[in-house]
Amino acid sequence: MTLTIPNIDNQYVLRTPAHKFQQGGRDVFSFPLDLATLDGLLPQRVDEDVIKDANRRLTPSHAKKIQSYLVDRSDWILGSLLLGIAPDAVEFIPGKDESGRVNALFGELRILTNRANTLKIFDGQHRRRAIADALSESQQLQLGTNRPHPLMTASVPIILYAEDEIKSLRQMFADASKTKPIESNTVTRFDERDAFNLSAMWLAKNSDLFSDRVEMERTTVPRSSECLVAINQLAKTLRTLDVGYKGRVSKDRNDGHLLEPEALYERCLEWADGFMVAARSEYDHLVAGEIDNSEIPHFRSTSFAFNATVIRMMAGCYYEWVKNGDDWATLAEFFREQSLERRSADRTLLHEAGIIAVEDTVLASTPIVSRAVDHIVGTARSSK
Repeated sequence: MTLTIPNIDNQYVLRTPAHKFQQGGRDVFSFPLDLATLDGLLPQRVDEDVIKDANRRLTPSHAKKIQSYLVDRSDWILGSLLLGIAPDAVEFIPGKDESGRVNALFGELRILTNRANTLKIFDGQHRRRAIADALSESQQLQLGTNRPHPLMTASVPIILYAEDEIKSLRQMFADASKTKPIESNTVTRFDERDAFNLSAMWLAKNSDLFSDRVEMERTTVPRSSECLVAINQLAKTLRTLDVGYKGRVSKDRNDGHLLEPEALYERCLEWADGFMVAARSEYDHLVAGEIDNSEIPHFRSTSFAFNATVIRMMAGCYYEWVKNGDDWATLAEFFREQSLERRSADRTLLHEAGIIAVEDTVLASTPIVSRAVDHIVGTARSSK
């Protein structure tokens, strides 16, 4: 349990049970700290126009997202804040084990009052800003109630390094940032707060077209794969299906889908097993069993229908076509008549749309694919 003692004997600003260890030759202390105490211990506000000594510039929108996450979610989680402090600003009093022997690893950490201003955040400034703003918002939310907001008594883990040289802290921040980020396929599989992650996982199990044809372990599909898309690519495609190629899914829209997922599932399934199967003989033959999954690598080399960007582009065309209530059957018939052959001697629809570069490379940038969607939909409408 953390105990804050402000200005008693003008000696310590903080005394708390802690674990002491070493990393890279430095003393390090780990301990939990409740958000209110942390906010008081680090009184300086982190602003977007200020670059603190060992920090990158603050991005307010990122801090705001964390703030909303803390206030809106009861099951939130935050990683450790990494702080630096002058080595002579801390004291560590080793504790004793059950037999009365001194235990040098566990004891009481004391931070001196007159050196408290040496505390520096070198990883976690966005979380620190979000915590300050979330506590302020929580105080407003609890006005008129008899219960304190849960954030007022919540804690986060602190890792405090006995180091205050700015050059060293900057290097430590750079080193800490080299940790491998979570890959997008793993996020898609694990993050159930995203309606399109859930939809992609559902479609991968329930769609005739995508069942057993979605790559789960990689972020892209190798040429030799028997899958059509990776799970993260499928989730991205389903977002396009919902808001268009240039659209963005708002938090309210995502939350609405989470409340009523069946409607989104049905729309995704209609696109996959209705439109896509009707739009291309390649997909039709897969569903009918006329093409075995083991043959997909061969057909990937002959048809653009097995390209993830083209599949997402088709979702964008579907969205633009049906958003005003038009029947997708006409668009599917138009697609069915087009050549998606690789290395075609003739200019195909994809060449005319500008999505194919030299040597049959599919261009995946958003502006290019967006223009291709507009071109294809316009061409299909004019040919009706």
